[in-house]
Amino acid sequence: MATPAGWSQGGSGSVCLAFDQLRDVIESQEELIHQLRNVMVLQDENFVSKEEFQALEKKLVDEKAAHAKTKVLLTKEEEKLQFALGEVEVLSKQLEKEKLAFEKALSTVKSRALQESSKKDQLITKCNGITCLTSGSRGSRRTTWPRCWTRSIRKPWGHVRHGATSTPGENKNGHLLSVCNLSSAFCAVGIPILILLIPVGTP
Repeated sequence: MATPAGWSQGGSGSVCLAFDQLRDVIESQEELIHQLRNVMVLQDENFVSKEEFQALEKKLVDEKAAHAKTKVLLTKEEEKLQFALGEVEVLSKQLEKEKLAFEKALSTVKSRALQESSKKDQLITKCNGITCLTSGSRGSRRTTWPRCWTRSIRKPWGHVRHGATSTPGENKNGHLLSVCNLSSAFCAVGIPILILLIPVGTP
């Protein structure tokens, strides 16, 4: 530190001592000021202002409130999701049951259709056989179905009214017509026909 003007080097010892003490005080104050400046620099780097702190604190409170709302909404959506998954499981089981029932019903319908088709084919075959038996000459009918040519079925189906008149072949045609109608009715219900059409009055 420089010596102040007007002070001599050869002055009294008390003056020099006072000067040295004053210099030491000034140097220590300068050192303290330097340290305080360093602390202020660190504070500026590591600390924020009160206004900024309050703004950040308010923002944190708002974010916490928004997080709580989001958590509540998330819980509700999870409940809805679990309910929807339960409904999907129930509907899946119901759909599987309906599928099995439909397949069973379809199988039953197919089986019935096959049975009806078989019955239809049998009825057609029987009716065709009756048609063959009732068509053609008397001799051909004897050849086609000889066992059914018995005297029991050659008898007239009903009594002829006494005194009734008819033209030749009239009773025969009427008998054939009535038996054909009866054969058609039996064919419709699937009953086998074992009747050979014989004209009335055949011995």
